[in-house]
Amino acid sequence: MMMNDFGVPMSDAEMSMQAPGAIKPHEQMIAESGAENNFWQYVSAGAAIFGAISGKRSADKAAKTQNEYTQRQFEYDTEMWEMGKEKLAADWEFAYDTYELRQKNEQKIADYTDAMNLRRYNYDLKIVKAQNESNKKAFAKSEYLYSQQLNFNQMAAADAAEEALIKQQEINQDIAFQNTDSIIKSIEAHGELAVTSQAGGSASKQAQALLAAKGRNEAQLSESLFSANRSTYMALKSISRDKYGADLAAFANKMIKPGTVPDPIKPIATPVAEFQPPRALEDYDFGVAPIKGAKAQGGSWLSVASSAVSSIASVGMKGGFGQEAVI
Repeated sequence: MMMNDFGVPMSDAEMSMQAPGAIKPHEQMIAESGAENNFWQYVSAGAAIFGAISGKRSADKAAKTQNEYTQRQFEYDTEMWEMGKEKLAADWEFAYDTYELRQKNEQKIADYTDAMNLRRYNYDLKIVKAQNESNKKAFAKSEYLYSQQLNFNQMAAADAAEEALIKQQEINQDIAFQNTDSIIKSIEAHGELAVTSQAGGSASKQAQALLAAKGRNEAQLSESLFSANRSTYMALKSISRDKYGADLAAFANKMIKPGTVPDPIKPIATPVAEFQPPRALEDYDFGVAPIKGAKAQGGSWLSVASSAVSSIASVGMKGGFGQEAVI
């Protein structure tokens, strides 16, 4: 807006009253307005270029930070992958050592069990052998004692029978002596009777009396002899019965012939369990190696130049280059 000398905006009449050749107020306003626009265009172009440069710097910084993070992440992943491979190999080695140790322990247990079973078998075999020997000796002893008992019973019965027969013989001899004595006395009585007896009936009666006495005496002796014989017979029968009872008792005490105690069962080898070894490691067990991420790109100078050229071209198109303000 044009001002007059008093600092008051000029009216259209004042502006038309200007001298010829003088710059008209509206032309001056246009010139001033054009210069002002060119200034802000330059400022806008500079700001665009500065923004492009700042953007590139920010992009470069972000790319650098991203690349550093990617590198550190890659190094960390690589180290973890290597450690994982080492741990997997160590775990496999430990598993294989455990497999071998279990095999050794299983074999040790089986060997120990076999040794104990064989030791027990040999011990039981000795016991069986001792039992068989003991049974044989006991049976031989029983047979010997049985035979001796029978012999003893036989001798005892024979002695008892002999004693009974001797006693019977003594009784027989005693009766024979008594009978002889009775006969002698009868003969003597008959002789005396013949000498002293008188003829007639008295003599006959005395003779009959002597015969009767002799007969009674012989009858008594005969009865005594029969009774002694019967007693002897019963004694011999009792001796035989006692011997039979003693033989039965000896037979009852006789040991039955023992059989042979069977040998213990020979132990078999203890079965050994089989274990499956750990599978050998393959490449796929370690997994894929870490892959480094793509590198981040910063700002492009081409983009900055393009922004600057665009800004300058915009200013030029608007008449900012090669034109001066009208004064």
